[in-house]
Amino acid sequence: MSALLVYLLQANVALALFWAGYWLGLRRLTFYTLNRGYLLGAIGFSVLYPLLPLPGLLGPATPLVGTVQQLAPDWQTLSRPAAAGVTWHYWVELAYWAGVIGLLLRLAGQLVALYRLRRDSVPASWHGQPFRRVRGVLNPFSFWQTVYLNPAQHPAAELPAILAHERVHVRQWHTLDVLLAQVQQAFYWFNPGAWLLRRAVLENLEFITDRAVLRAGLLDSKAYQYSLVKLSTMAPGAALANHFTFLILKNRIMMMNKSQSSRLHLAKYALVLPLATLTMAFTGTPLRPAAPASAASAALAAELLYFVDGQPVSKAAADQLDPKAIESMNVLQGADAVRSFGAGATAGVIVITTRKNKDSAAVQAFNAQHHLTYRLPTAQETAQRKADLAGKLILVDGQEITAEQLSQIPPAQIQQMKVYQGDEAAQKFGDKGRQGVIEVKLKPKKGGPTGWLRPAAGLSLGYAQLYIVRIGGGVAPC
Repeated sequence: MSALLVYLLQANVALALFWAGYWLGLRRLTFYTLNRGYLLGAIGFSVLYPLLPLPGLLGPATPLVGTVQQLAPDWQTLSRPAAAGVTWHYWVELAYWAGVIGLLLRLAGQLVALYRLRRDSVPASWHGQPFRRVRGVLNPFSFWQTVYLNPAQHPAAELPAILAHERVHVRQWHTLDVLLAQVQQAFYWFNPGAWLLRRAVLENLEFITDRAVLRAGLLDSKAYQYSLVKLSTMAPGAALANHFTFLILKNRIMMMNKSQSSRLHLAKYALVLPLATLTMAFTGTPLRPAAPASAASAALAAELLYFVDGQPVSKAAADQLDPKAIESMNVLQGADAVRSFGAGATAGVIVITTRKNKDSAAVQAFNAQHHLTYRLPTAQETAQRKADLAGKLILVDGQEITAEQLSQIPPAQIQQMKVYQGDEAAQKFGDKGRQGVIEVKLKPKKGGPTGWLRPAAGLSLGYAQLYIVRIGGGVAPC
């Protein structure tokens, strides 16, 4: 499964769980400000927690391997598996982004409509309270720090309560809640919990505002409720606005008549911790402590699957192969490995084809089944690979050499190879390493120096393939 789909699964499970917690335990409580914090926190948690290395009980462990790179003939810098065709992930992600774009365009259209309404309105005030006067029969509303109202549509006795209501929305920045709820609904449009959570956010904002107006004493409770019923028959304001009325007027009136919740019910907010724990447990990724490069290399090798000429073998058997007998080597990782070799290949697969059996029908069928191919590079590819090495600092046992000299080193003489890139290279080797560094350590030669420039038996790096397994930013011995 792609990283995007895993993220969406984790985020939406969290969102659904937090909405269920609100619906079952908190929505009938009169602690509206706490509910506001809970709902906004639920959105923020669901967005951020899948990005963090939090512990979990299910799902595959985070692999220690960052990337698997291949230095192929003439130093091809990256091995790309053969194209496997369009998968169902592609179509699912395409449908997802189509939905997101559609809802974001709708949101943009609502903002444009609000801008036009503002452009057609004029500044006004009532007893020192500023607002923008709109034309026609329109429900009073507020957006950001502005109240929109047509005072001619309301009795003078109701205007203080109407303006007080909208000023609460303005003063407490309720527009931020509305926009956040709209955006999360756009990105999680396929999750019913996202739509229900948006509705809960808007409803709770009205609960907060109704309570503030009644505490101000501008209207008694019954008169205020009658004014809400009257306003509900008017044309709605802008879609993104904080409306004076709400889709479910019955809930607002019921909560206004509800007695203050006992402080004992505050204990229900403690459910946030078990909800977060439950979410992380069933959708999080197990966290492993960092290990030294050598230990990480050993752990990786123990989990990798090895195939030689289409037959599964142990790591020890693969290590005993003569490098000169190897025709090609393919490294598969992540989704590609699992797709070709099943769930047991999570850590990766190394497939080796020997010169002796490369033309065997069984070997060719195995390689074709798993989309493994090998060919000599074209002249254009060779030139590109040489260009990839241009400007890189190449060190052999601490001595700087050229790319041509490097290609003369027999693979059998190499003990370890490390590749540094980006900031890591610049920090370790200074300005000379800004374009990348290749550091090679040769095996010690009995009775004398390594002699890396002397001709030797075996294939040079220009014809043999080397595979570098990058672990945690470093590179393990080949």
